[in-house]
Amino acid sequence: MELTEKKNSIKILGLLIGIIIGLAFFLLPLKSAIIAVGGLIATLIILFYPEFGIYLLALAVPLVSLKYTLLLFVLTVFSFIIKLIVDKKFKIKKIPFGYSVIFFIIPLIASAMTSFTRGESFEKLVVYMISFVVLFLIVNLIDSKRKLYFLILTIIIASLLISFYGLYQYKVGAAVKESWVDKELNPDLRTRVYSTLDNPNILAEYLVMVIPLTFALFWTSKKKLNKLFFLLAVGVQFLCILLTFSRGGWLGLALAMIIFAFFVDRRLILLYIAAGIGLLIISPEVILTRIATIGNTQDTSTAYRFPLWMAALDMIRDFWITGVGLGPMAFKAIYPQYMRLGVMAVHTHNIFLQMFVETGIFGFIGFLVFIFNNMRCNLITFVKGIDKRAKIIAIAIFSSIAGLMLHGLVEYIFFDNKIIIMFWILLAIGMVDFKLEYNRLNVID
Repeated sequence: MELTEKKNSIKILGLLIGIIIGLAFFLLPLKSAIIAVGGLIATLIILFYPEFGIYLLALAVPLVSLKYTLLLFVLTVFSFIIKLIVDKKFKIKKIPFGYSVIFFIIPLIASAMTSFTRGESFEKLVVYMISFVVLFLIVNLIDSKRKLYFLILTIIIASLLISFYGLYQYKVGAAVKESWVDKELNPDLRTRVYSTLDNPNILAEYLVMVIPLTFALFWTSKKKLNKLFFLLAVGVQFLCILLTFSRGGWLGLALAMIIFAFFVDRRLILLYIAAGIGLLIISPEVILTRIATIGNTQDTSTAYRFPLWMAALDMIRDFWITGVGLGPMAFKAIYPQYMRLGVMAVHTHNIFLQMFVETGIFGFIGFLVFIFNNMRCNLITFVKGIDKRAKIIAIAIFSSIAGLMLHGLVEYIFFDNKIIIMFWILLAIGMVDFKLEYNRLNVID
């Protein structure tokens, strides 16, 4: 009887969906109808399978505006709550090293509450809180290594889409802002790609996080076709980050890949050297010139950072307990009082100084502990794990974090909200990898 009622309910639901789809194509223009139907199908799938919302979220972060990402986020949270109520067997999972998450969140909240620009700081706090919730959802919904593999694959597909778009920008000669390059030292540099992320350095930050993951799947894939796909993906991603002309991004990626090679196979370092020499031989003059300016204090983008950093240290001395407030707007409100040599800025171009300026000593320590424990989590998986792919994914994430932090020495990597969310997704992948390896769930492939 119950089975018959269930079948009838499914038929009625199918009929209603069919009617809605038919009306959409009848009443709306084709493009609008496709979007509406696609949105309806995605919504229904997410409501039944909240992990699908996680996949779409990871895909959407670099591709669409934040408001659409937030819609996906809200829908996924709603679906998760339904699952929590309906599925009596479902249990909340603990976040590895959860104390460090709390230790970081509390100073962020305090910084927003004591901010000089409280409204803007609370907006930034919302982004951080959403990121933490995304991390919580991933830890609880991605409960098998196959689902984890699909999540990583989704991120790689998203990175390929934005990388191809970046290559297209280079081909058509996308406009470059004057502040992005010193024309005297780089006279031939006319285009820096930024794809959908508005700034070349932000695009480089995203790719520093994704390239080691892509290389990890290339390294561990058993099927030749899969191996070829991931190798080509790495090639496209590498070419795109090269065309960002982000020197911090280049150095961050170099460190990430060297760390990966050190732990996985040190023969890769010889391959890197050979590839680097080949790249220097075939690279156009514009790339060689850009490489030569790394560390050049005469470059305007390098030179202006030093008085900026000194001003940031002065701000830290005056606001070392609570910070000036969360987010760059609080920094921008106070910075003119400390400005040196007329250097205008909206942030410190250094993630460590910026976190200290914004959140004070407790937020700075919380940030360091949070990053340290996430790197430690992945290192434990690599050292003590058994499954090869789990180990390689773990060290790839470890490498990505290290590379991003190196880039963070010259950039405020949390300036862009998309990077914040993507970074927490990356950390969540490492945590899930850690939990699954120790739960000995099914192995991918």
